[in-house]
Amino acid sequence: MKSVALVLLLVIGNASWALADDSAIAATVPVSKTTLTGVIRSVSWVNPSGETKSEIVVKDVGGKTTSILVTSTTTLWDSDAKAIMQDKILAKSRVTVIYITTPEGINVGESIKILK
Repeated sequence: MKSVALVLLLVIGNASWALADDSAIAATVPVSKTTLTGVIRSVSWVNPSGETKSEIVVKDVGGKTTSILVTSTTTLWDSDAKAIMQDKILAKSRVTVIYITTPEGINVGESIKILK
């Protein structure tokens, strides 16, 4: 009986160690957060078949375009800081976008706010 308890203790100890290592690695992966102000060049919302992802393309004052993935966790705001639905995000709207860039180089929107 004692040997079984010892083996279980070791297995549990190793599992805890592995989780701690995974958390430490995840905490050290750099994530870049950026704020961008510009005009929406195009808007593409997910279709029912799931063939496309929701995305906006924003052109900044310098002429650079940036594609931003819009997810279910991206918050959408009007110029009065009230929550809005996707149908209010239109091409040619001036916006401020806060997004993160994943290690794979994908820009994922955290917040999109329409400007006056």
